[in-house]
Amino acid sequence: MTRAALIFTGAAGLAVVAAGCAVQPGPPALAAQTSGRQCFLARQVNGYSPVSDQAVDVKVGASQYYRLSLDGFCPQSAFSRRVVLRTTGGGDWICQGLDAEIIVPFAAGPERCLVNNVQPISREQWLADRRH
Repeated sequence: MTRAALIFTGAAGLAVVAAGCAVQPGPPALAAQTSGRQCFLARQVNGYSPVSDQAVDVKVGASQYYRLSLDGFCPQSAFSRRVVLRTTGGGDWICQGLDAEIIVPFAAGPERCLVNNVQPISREQWLADRRH
């Protein structure tokens, strides 16, 4: 079993680094349909945009966008220019809540925020939320 962790910095010029995960070859598709759900590989996320202290948006590949709703209050996620997206449960796929968490570096120690919902969003919604 593998566990993927990706570090994202800044909403515009994003540096993505695989951190301590064994990356296994997978299909070239950016998103997959699994039991009627849209899923994506954590390692294919190449953009991050904070929406609020309860949600972040991610860009997957060239044209897939998702809103990750966070479990409870995650105040540093709305202000951080850098987060780590880490899968939970041993796989690389993110399909639904509880498949991932974000980790926000913070002076007092990292803030861990469990993802409780994954929802596809449009490119227009991604762009509109980045302007706020």
